[in-house]
Amino acid sequence: MPSSKLYGGSYTVRRNRLVASAYSDPRTKCWRCGLTLAEHEPHKNGKPTTWTAGHVRDGDVTSPLAPEASTCNYRAGAVLQQFGKEPSSRAW
Repeated sequence: MPSSKLYGGSYTVRRNRLVASAYSDPRTKCWRCGLTLAEHEPHKNGKPTTWTAGHVRDGDVTSPLAPEASTCNYRAGAVLQQFGKEPSSRAW
């Protein structure tokens, strides 16, 4: 099975550069919540919050990437999955 276009080519390069840049400047703020990494709570499982590259328009792989705290990124993905899509089966 071929790999998704999302995870290859320029996306990976752009993501890696963005995350490296975010880690290099401690004043970097999450585009979603406006907090620095040091201001974020750890994940509920106790793991520290990390930088990720988040899409500015949720669910749109063509949208620009911006530095986003992993807690914000994962929460947004869960909300989009739960509430942002049409149901895949009919309501009984």
